[in-house]
Amino acid sequence: MSWERAIAFTLRWEGGYVNNPADRGGPTNRGITQGTLSAAYASGIVKHNNIKALTKSEAMAIYNVRYWAPYDWGRYGEPVDMIMFDMAVNHGMGNAARIAQRACASLGAFVVIDGKWGPKTRETLYTLAWKNGLALSKMLLVKRLNFYDAIIAARPNQKRFRNGWRNRTFALAKACGVRIA
Repeated sequence: MSWERAIAFTLRWEGGYVNNPADRGGPTNRGITQGTLSAAYASGIVKHNNIKALTKSEAMAIYNVRYWAPYDWGRYGEPVDMIMFDMAVNHGMGNAARIAQRACASLGAFVVIDGKWGPKTRETLYTLAWKNGLALSKMLLVKRLNFYDAIIAARPNQKRFRNGWRNRTFALAKACGVRIA
């Protein structure tokens, strides 16, 4: 799945500036946290460190350099790339890796569920993506819903975000041509 299609989907769900006290991510703009912006500024991806002033093109540059290219999305095929990219943006790569590991294990693969995006996880995901990308995509989305449920179970005050999280996941499924319950 192309970068253009993946970023277009993600940016539809990552709006402008938000500073919701209940959101553990703190202030964000287009889904970019202040910490991520500060790191992007320090590495020269953007020329300022003002979260409120972040433009769409700056957010896209950050997403490309920090969330797309390092993980080689584009290698895994449709629709796995788009799902994994959106999860990396929304959950961080450690949680996205853990969700992917759980999905792979549910499909019978042996993989350690440690949240590390190591060579075994990458190769297992690649093999399953090309063997049956639709089954893997569906399982990734189901495990993402489970991840959200676990957040709410651990921190009940996060329930206020449940509908938005589920709507995003179901919209992603639809965009990818995957049917989940």
